[in-house]
This record gives sequence, C-alpha cells and structure tokens, in this order.
Amino acid sequence: GDIGPYDTVVMFSIDGAQLYCSKASDCWIYIWVILNLNPNIRYTKIHVIPGGSVPGPNNLQHPESFLFLGFHHIAAVQKEGFHIWDASEDKVHDSNIFLIGETLFKQ
Repeated sequence: GDIGPYDTVVMFSIDGAQLYCSKASDCWIYIWVILNLNPNIRYTKIHVIPGGSVPGPNNLQHPESFLFLGFHHIAAVQKEGFHIWDASEDKVHDSNIFLIGETLFKQ
C-alpha cells in the first residue's frame, strides 16, 4: 500500500559485536531504526529501538530462529495497524508500519 502521513517506516539492521578485545565476535545485536525521524536524530540512542541480541560465540548460523519474534510483531502490526495520538491536533490517527530495506553486516 501507500505510505500515509501518519504511517511509520522502519529499517532492520543486524551486526556482530566483539565484547572482548581478545575474542572474535561473540554476539549479534539487531535494531529497528525509525526512518520517519529527521536524519540528525534518527540514530541517537533514544530513537534507536533495540530488537534483541543473539548469543555467540560462533557466527550466526540460523538467524531466522532468533529474529522470528521481532518480524512476527512487525507482521502483526502490519495486519492490524495501530493508533497514535497527535498532541498537536489532539486527535488519534490510524497508522500502519512499513519495513523498508534491511542491513546485514557479515564478518
């Protein structure tokens, strides 16, 4: 469908993290980035939504088993929609969520 003025557009991003200097990556972290926000604040700590983490110490072999819950939640919101309150208009609007692109960093 078309993206409306009250819809939310998110991007999924996942990357491995090295928690200790002497070890290879031992966990994976994924986040949701809200693309509706101004680029100057989009990647600030308060606006980046943690999706979850995947324990290591090995490389990610079956990411879908860990990512299922996050994507299932997005799919449920896409199916049902959600309500947002616009304080400037003192009004509740129907909103949908759109997933655009994804970034995956490999080691």
